[in-house]
Amino acid sequence: MFAGLFLAPLFLMIAPVAHSAELEFPPRAFHHALLEPPDGVLHGAGQDPVAFRDYSRALGPSTRPALFMTYINLAGSRESIERWGKNLTQELESWDSRSPVPQIGLAMVAGKDTGGGRDALVAEGGCDEQLEAFVEALRALGRPAFIRIGYEFEGSWNGYQPESYKRAFIRIARRLRQAKLDVATVWCSAGASAGNASTARMLEFYPGDEWVDWWGIDLFAEHELSSPVTEEFLSAASHHAKPVMIGESTPRLIGVDRGVESWKRWFAPYFRLIRRHPGIKAFCYINWEWREWSDRLGFPWHDWGDARIERNAEVLQRYREEIRRAGYLHAHEWP
Repeated sequence: MFAGLFLAPLFLMIAPVAHSAELEFPPRAFHHALLEPPDGVLHGAGQDPVAFRDYSRALGPSTRPALFMTYINLAGSRESIERWGKNLTQELESWDSRSPVPQIGLAMVAGKDTGGGRDALVAEGGCDEQLEAFVEALRALGRPAFIRIGYEFEGSWNGYQPESYKRAFIRIARRLRQAKLDVATVWCSAGASAGNASTARMLEFYPGDEWVDWWGIDLFAEHELSSPVTEEFLSAASHHAKPVMIGESTPRLIGVDRGVESWKRWFAPYFRLIRRHPGIKAFCYINWEWREWSDRLGFPWHDWGDARIERNAEVLQRYREEIRRAGYLHAHEWP
């Protein structure tokens, strides 16, 4: 009885402290990188126009994403890149003259087949015509952009090799700088999705601080949010004085359907990871029903789940509360 009498008030005193710690959003590190905000975390979403619009509508105009996810393959045809550029310009202008800013996944692959990497071809100048079309498409946008060059570089599904990948990255980055475009290069890892590769192994693909503005990492399954691979990568980014972008993220194998359980298993640890790492300066969420896109594109995503936040009231409410915190930067706040 006495133990209970003394423990109850003690619990009441401790609980608010724990809750306060959960809400804490420490100031961000600032490395003076290209397009890096001095403080705050850029909010992005995608990864197609319909998903972006549904996500934005669900959250409301005050928290519309600052970053718009899109993809193009440098090893494709010049015509496909030109068509992509025109469509992207139209889509972005339908929103605003300044925001959202595109976050572009730039692939260098033959197709969707594993091992289709064309990084060596790019490095040798075999895709310079497409690169020029890409530069002109960026120029026509008339706004800043982030370019994840050869994103998920260590993923076996891309088939990139360290030396040719680095040379390809540098060739692209050099051309972007020669064009004097306001675009930031992002060196983006697949993280734990590519296995348990150490950061030392990832750095075999690193083109060097001179050519990289941001580091990036993609996060999907719940174990990746607490993986030593993730923590090691974030620590290395800090050592290199580079801000970090979560280039792609989605609650793989969990989705939103389970409401509170979905939130506790994936969303809560995801946002907690962002808040407690001051080096994370941007995140991008994929608001997809993965079975539909698996059928549409022919990828093995059938069991990834429905990640559309608007499809579950509990997840949506908590998501809204999270991104309304001071610390996240939305379309009306950046650039």
